[in-house]
Amino acid sequence: MPTALVVGAGLAGLSCAFELSDRGVEVDLIEARDVVGGRTSSWNKRGMPVESGLHRWLGFYKHLPDLLGRCGVSIDEMLCWEDEIEIITPDGGPRGVIGLAPLFKPGATIGGLVGNNDLIRPKDKVALGLFFGRGLFDYTTNPEKLDRITTRDYALKHGVSEHAIENLLVPLTAGIYFLHPDRYSAFGFFGLLAPGVPRLHRMRIGGFMGGMTDVMCRPMADAIKANGGMVRTGVEASGVIVEDGRVEGVMGGGDEIRADETVIAVSLAPAQSLINGMLAEVAEAAWFEEMLAMPSMPVATIQFELDGPVTDVDRTTFGPGTVLGSFCEQSRTTFRHAPGRLSVILVPPEPFLEMTDDEVLARTIADAARLGFDLESHMTDYRVVRFPMDFYSLEPGNNLRRPPQATPVPGLTLAGDYTRQKYLGSMEGAAVSGQRAAEAVLESLSP
Repeated sequence: MPTALVVGAGLAGLSCAFELSDRGVEVDLIEARDVVGGRTSSWNKRGMPVESGLHRWLGFYKHLPDLLGRCGVSIDEMLCWEDEIEIITPDGGPRGVIGLAPLFKPGATIGGLVGNNDLIRPKDKVALGLFFGRGLFDYTTNPEKLDRITTRDYALKHGVSEHAIENLLVPLTAGIYFLHPDRYSAFGFFGLLAPGVPRLHRMRIGGFMGGMTDVMCRPMADAIKANGGMVRTGVEASGVIVEDGRVEGVMGGGDEIRADETVIAVSLAPAQSLINGMLAEVAEAAWFEEMLAMPSMPVATIQFELDGPVTDVDRTTFGPGTVLGSFCEQSRTTFRHAPGRLSVILVPPEPFLEMTDDEVLARTIADAARLGFDLESHMTDYRVVRFPMDFYSLEPGNNLRRPPQATPVPGLTLAGDYTRQKYLGSMEGAAVSGQRAAEAVLESLSP
């Protein structure tokens, strides 16, 4: 039986390993951490349940839900559909609720577009319509042009006001991908939206009904095991084994782990470290130059347990003009053990990497008060979760550096949302990259 080693049990590695095990390949999936899920993981941190960050499911996803169904996961049981977002500006400024489910909640969607005029002025809505229309056109016809300009510059070029940039585009960039519009590639911005256009009728927003490891990633690992594969946590790959120019496996946990084919499915920074360590032993080193030049982005979050819910509903909320890029009450959905539970994505993340936890707490509490939330009086516990190099940067100039899954090095395949496919920095992109990596492995294993 052919064998494959998959390094990294995030969504890309889980997807790849499942597809290979489902096609009769003997799979060994290893993960450095003690939980599966990678950037979509949840675990216990010093007695408090936490998650890698606030994640939301988009209803136009197709490949990942199909894959999860084959793993025995019911999407409707895994998710709670929110179908709207809220934007709150600080210091008593405008706020609004915007529906994002044209098929499932058409009234709320239309109402959000024609209303919220304090938040987004009518003349701004006209400019934004032109901005989105032109951006989606350029994304299709001239993506390289879009990746040379920031979202802010592209918006200003198309008549979008600073008011609209701050109240709408900041939430859609900093609140989702931690970069303000003056740093976010216009290609990255429209790349998030464009894949959903053909399936706009399926657009919805879903929150998880439990920790992501529990309700999504561990069931995928269980399905791999049911197919005869191995899933091992706490095994970190420290180097790639190369013999006569061919990858034969990795060093993991002090042992050699060998297979006919090896898939590196970790995030960008550890993938770059593993690739760098093997370049002297392969003839195709130049092929990896662009990938190795790609920068990573950090993520910082703070997660609270409170004596009661912060908001009336569990709904994704954005706080432009504060460090609360996006946040959500989760005591009715993801973390039902707590009377109140708030996850906050902090923006920009870089300053929070060097702060003490107490400093992060104080900064968050102060800005939450500007949005009208008293966290200090109701907090019972909190944790700060940081990832200094979480995923590839969506700043201008990086899209063309993304490598395909198949490499010219025999025995080596790549997976991860940083690899080339149309879904940028998303769960769907990770799953698609894993499936494409599996196809590349199967082709290599074919006689």
